[in-house]
Amino acid sequence: MIRYLAFFTIGLILTGCATMDREECQLADWRSIGYEDGAKGRPLSYLGNHRKACAEHGVTPDMERYEEGRLAGLEEYCTPRKGFDLGKSGHKHNPVCSAPLAEAFREAWSNGAEVHAAKMQLQNSKQKLDRQRNLIETLQQQIEETEADLVKDGISSKRRKILLDELKVLGIDLEEAETELFEYQDRVDEDRDYLEQLENRYRY
Repeated sequence: MIRYLAFFTIGLILTGCATMDREECQLADWRSIGYEDGAKGRPLSYLGNHRKACAEHGVTPDMERYEEGRLAGLEEYCTPRKGFDLGKSGHKHNPVCSAPLAEAFREAWSNGAEVHAAKMQLQNSKQKLDRQRNLIETLQQQIEETEADLVKDGISSKRRKILLDELKVLGIDLEEAETELFEYQDRVDEDRDYLEQLENRYRY
């Protein structure tokens, strides 16, 4: 029973990895399949996945029809708009386009990647700003707690001196943190302005 379950599980895994099942292989319109793969930016080598899946069912892909469809699909994929969207969303450049579409596609992807990098920079600056605000809140809370300890009844002169020293240090730390806060805010504003400039510059 255990052995049967093991083989059944392996079969499910293999089936899940296959790009096409028996019926799809037997009824395949290889031009349409090629078009779909091309429109998704898949390389010609992706046909090997279909070949492997259909070999189990005794079907051989029609490579000529597949490539004909894939080339047509690539015309839909290899557009400046698509390249820009891919770059902007952080995807790597996909070198499946051929001349004369390749150059415009790559340039658009590069512009999109520039926008993506600017977004990541703004996000990073915002995170630093948030951490700085949290630091200031923590310091303010520590100052309030220390001040509360300072006015408690029965506090010794030695303890009072320690608390006063702590307040002095906390005050200096807070002043420095607030100065840095303005610097972080300026950086966020600069990064936001730069991102806006890029988004206005690149129109696809």
